[in-house]
Amino acid sequence: MFTNNKLSKAVQLAIAFGAVSATAFTASVTAQEDATADKVERIEITGSRIKRTDLESASPITVFTSADIEASGHPTLEKFVQSLPAVNGAAQGSNVNNGSNGSATVSLRGLGAGRTLILVNGRRTAFGDLNSIPTSFVERVEVLRDGASTIYGSDAIAGVVNFITKTNFEGTEVSAQYDLTGEGDGETTKLAVTTGASSDKGNVVLSLEYTNRNSIWQGDRDFSKCPLTDNGQGGTECFGSGTGADGTFSSSAAGYPGSWIVDPVTGQNRRLTNADAFNYAAVSYMVTPQEIFSINGAGRYELSGNTSIFTEAGFTNRQSDQLMGAEGTFWGQVVPANHPDNPTRFAPDGTPQAPINVNVNRRLFETGGRAFTQDFSDYRMVVGLEGSLENDWSWDVSYNYARFVDARIDYGRANPKRFNTLTSPTACAADAACPGLWNPFKAGTLTPEMIAYAFLPNSPVVRGTTKQLQANLSGDFGDFGLPAGPMAWATGVEKRWEDYMNQPDGAAILGEIFGVVGEKTEGAYNLNEAYVEISAPLLADLPMVERLNLSAAIRRSDYDFLEATSNTKIGLEWTPFDGLLIRATKADGFRAPGITELFAPQAESNLSYNEPCTRYATGTQSATVKANCAAEGLPGDFALTSNQSSSLTGGNPDLEPEESESFTMGFVYTPFDNFSFALDYFDIEINNGIGTAGTNNIVNACYESPNFSSPLCALVAGPSVLPTPRAPHGSSPRRDVLGAISGVMVTNANLSTFNTSGVDFDTSYSFDVATGRVKLRVDGTYLDSYQYTPFAGEDSVEYAGKFAEDQWEVQLGAFAKWRTNFTASYATDAWQLSYTARYMSATEDLFADPDNLSNTANAIIYQDLQGSYFLDNYTFSLGVRNMFDKKPPYTTNNQDMNTINSSYDTAGQYWYARVNAKF
Repeated sequence: MFTNNKLSKAVQLAIAFGAVSATAFTASVTAQEDATADKVERIEITGSRIKRTDLESASPITVFTSADIEASGHPTLEKFVQSLPAVNGAAQGSNVNNGSNGSATVSLRGLGAGRTLILVNGRRTAFGDLNSIPTSFVERVEVLRDGASTIYGSDAIAGVVNFITKTNFEGTEVSAQYDLTGEGDGETTKLAVTTGASSDKGNVVLSLEYTNRNSIWQGDRDFSKCPLTDNGQGGTECFGSGTGADGTFSSSAAGYPGSWIVDPVTGQNRRLTNADAFNYAAVSYMVTPQEIFSINGAGRYELSGNTSIFTEAGFTNRQSDQLMGAEGTFWGQVVPANHPDNPTRFAPDGTPQAPINVNVNRRLFETGGRAFTQDFSDYRMVVGLEGSLENDWSWDVSYNYARFVDARIDYGRANPKRFNTLTSPTACAADAACPGLWNPFKAGTLTPEMIAYAFLPNSPVVRGTTKQLQANLSGDFGDFGLPAGPMAWATGVEKRWEDYMNQPDGAAILGEIFGVVGEKTEGAYNLNEAYVEISAPLLADLPMVERLNLSAAIRRSDYDFLEATSNTKIGLEWTPFDGLLIRATKADGFRAPGITELFAPQAESNLSYNEPCTRYATGTQSATVKANCAAEGLPGDFALTSNQSSSLTGGNPDLEPEESESFTMGFVYTPFDNFSFALDYFDIEINNGIGTAGTNNIVNACYESPNFSSPLCALVAGPSVLPTPRAPHGSSPRRDVLGAISGVMVTNANLSTFNTSGVDFDTSYSFDVATGRVKLRVDGTYLDSYQYTPFAGEDSVEYAGKFAEDQWEVQLGAFAKWRTNFTASYATDAWQLSYTARYMSATEDLFADPDNLSNTANAIIYQDLQGSYFLDNYTFSLGVRNMFDKKPPYTTNNQDMNTINSSYDTAGQYWYARVNAKF
């Protein structure tokens, strides 16, 4: 791709080192060489539109090559990108089953996927799904670890991940990889073909990739085969959900307070025990299956000596699935007094009595589970012109069209209206289609005919489009520059259109599907932007100032639904002597509400939370919590059969933009060839943050306030606000009939403040040994602080070193203080061996309870090994990820799988074999 010049040598050195701070590769390319700059190829690096003669930048950038991706052994980009030390918190991906939409995301600094801008060749995508970017088409990945709103506009508050695709590719490369866990499951197959050709006038490249990942069940691993709970005796026991295969009922009026069942052996009424709990884990995925096909192409053709036309096109289709335990009659199914199987016909002592209406919570296990499927298609097309003027100024004009269509089908979704018919003798007799009266108090009584009658598939369609028209011009002032060299600059304009639509299923519109909002949502907006960027060499060739460079940028953004705003960034690069670069940046950030944040429909989600009233009479709760629990009429030994709240998530068309300030300062030291060390401090503050207060934060703040006085208590609206209202609790307006917190409003709002700071570091060293070369690299992040204020007026909470509810993903994630990767490799002309160790420090439960068995998610080191053998045009590789089969830790407070599944490896040891052929 690069000509044989100083830049080419720098890039070759970067590739040789692997992934380290990009400035380290070219610290020796200084302002002294400006006299020959016109003869040196200029390129654009992530975070700047100015084309440079080297890779130096005031901003911290890390570069990963395609060889780094291959050495990791990951068949897709998901795990590779999510393992970066600068990534923290939760994310969507293969480890997420409950609440997944099939996508894979990345969250730099743990600030949320929506604050990390995903680019392909410097341009936006429609959805930001890492699954839509094939590994075989990626030449390198550039990670910008500071704010870039002035260069790329909204969404770049935490940073940018820019995937640079292959262009000048000659010949054909075929790759095949097969992965299998040490347990003999989770098979993953990847096949890829990339072919290209070049001439004096241009080039073309085409890439096809197919990946198929099989599922792993939670029941296939000892640590997750059953939902665990503390047993109060220093251990755990299998528990699960109190909504089980034999219907749970309660009725204080009939002498049945709490949870009761009809004993399946004796037929007598008795209290629910742990042995009756439903094991939903055994029928849930741990690793979700998916099948992806993609085709991508790029071409460039020289129209004249200084003008070329270029194009990019891509299509990806993803078929993904999630499977969870079967639906339950969570709405509080009514069984009338005249039902022949109504258990309140007998008192607890077995004597007959007048029956009354009861609510029954019964797991509808006969359906096999709730299956969620996505047929997701992602389209992308870019066409543009680029060239240079006689004075070497460069220009480009391009149009980017990106669109996604997500056709979803959910199976095993109940129709509460028809279930009420199935349990009512009167209603069933009046409905000719009713297949017969159902006995919900006994397992196995839901017949295929009843399933056909009372279940509906839910088939919504979600689609969105991004259209981007931009023009850029960059150059320098040549002889009219500063004494230390010419001032370089870039300027440009951009017009962007965004639209989104969520079309619900017809049955959902009629209110026939439990828990599904039936309101169609759609919206669109457009914006105009302009920017100016400069790079000014202030001083050069002075004592202790070999080079001093100032960079600055300003961007004006005008959205059709917001007030126009301007954002600035300033940077400084100081080279006191050859081999040392000191750098700093300060930037204003701006993020407009995303299209889905504005217009996504409200949906019900069952989110885990810490129940504040568990056995409060003898617990360690504060006096305020105990008083509030008692005021709700809860018994002192209160305990839930499931710690999930029914919450409402979704968009808000009245959102306002976020604002941020970021600061970075650090240095890159290259005292001798083949060695570099970089260290950068970062500090990011976000105000008016879009997000949710978080179920845990809302519930705990509410119960810790005297007489429920916290403003957050207003967000606990109770079961009546849900799409399918649940039966209310007998004494608490905040709880459903099972006693769980219900109707928590976690829809998007401008209510949060974030302030995070820490240090990034990386070092690399390479040297020859015998007939080969050793390469060593360490890169890591220390998270010093992550202060999050969930709601105005509330105290901020410290996430650093904690696991807590990620406000973006609305699920638990680990915000580890230390994340570090170490890689060592030795390569000869015939073979290569590489080793990687990935470390994450321990985290503590943000809402740790001293009565819990485990408030700590332990530190962990994952170790990977790969060996490759080169034979003519072939490369044969064999490797293992998580070589020692490290298991995720048990935590009392967990989201799923008894652990922090979005932050730990749940599949275990993975073996893989790969063959590459180049022709």
